[in-house]
Parts: sequence; structure tokens; C-alpha cells
Amino acid sequence: MERSLVALPESQYLARIGEVAYTVSSIEWLILGDLHRLATQLPDDLLLDKLEPMMTSGIAGEVKDAAKAASEGPIRDYLTEVYRALYVAAEIRSDVLHARPATHPYEGQRLNRAETRNNRTTGRRFWVDDKWFDSAISRLNEKLSAVSRVRPPFVQLGEGE
Repeated sequence: MERSLVALPESQYLARIGEVAYTVSSIEWLILGDLHRLATQLPDDLLLDKLEPMMTSGIAGEVKDAAKAASEGPIRDYLTEVYRALYVAAEIRSDVLHARPATHPYEGQRLNRAETRNNRTTGRRFWVDDKWFDSAISRLNEKLSAVSRVRPPFVQLGEGE
């Protein structure tokens, strides 16, 4: 197994980074995986081939446009919760992927992130530490729950015919 040449933090910390990355990918797959089964209820341009290569925030933007164009009802509610979840997921993913390795005063090697607003740094920094992970996972779980509450049910073959 090939290993990185850089000094890595402990495996538990790396696992938390992986948990965030996997959760964000799972949120993306909620909508991408639903495109086929909901195709008759979605705009024609909300297609897997178009959305799959996009970054999380790009997918969120396309889903937001589709939500705005949708009639009031369950599909609009679902698309709205999906794009809201994706925007939170994009922010969290960026915080991890745009942070830099540094030595935390109490926790060893951790990621340190420059706070940004409107694509500019604010002059403040924060640690991607245990407290940050707990908060990020909590936010992602809240968004996943909101999407799950309005996600259209799967129809069994033979139902609705």
C-alpha cells in the first residue's frame, strides 16, 4: 500500500476528515441518485450527465434553479431542502479541503483554516479540530434529516398503475 510522504496526524483525526468527505458525497448522491426515478417530475435539464461532474455548490445552484421553477408541492419542497443541504455541505467540504496543516496547541497536528467571506479572507482563522468536526457533522445530520423528511417515497412496481 502506497503511503503519503507527508507527516500525517493520528488515524482517528484522518477518519474524521474521511467521515466529512463521505457524508458530503452521500448528500450529493441523494439528488443524483434520485434523478432517474423522479425524471418525470423534474425539469428536463436536471440530468445526471450534467450534474455529476459539478462541484457540490454547482449542483446546489442547479437544484436551486429547478426548485424555483417547480410548482408548489412535494417536489419543490424536496429540491429546496436538497439545495440547502448541498450549500452547507459545500461550505464544510471547503473548510476541510482549503485548510492547511499546523500544530494545534493541545491536539497535535490539525488543519487550520482562514475564515473567508465572499471569496476573501477575513483575517480570522479557525481550527478543524474535534469541536469543529462535532459541529460540522451535527449540521450535516440536520440537513440530511430535513431532506429525508420531504424526500419523495419510492413507489413499488405495480403501485400507481
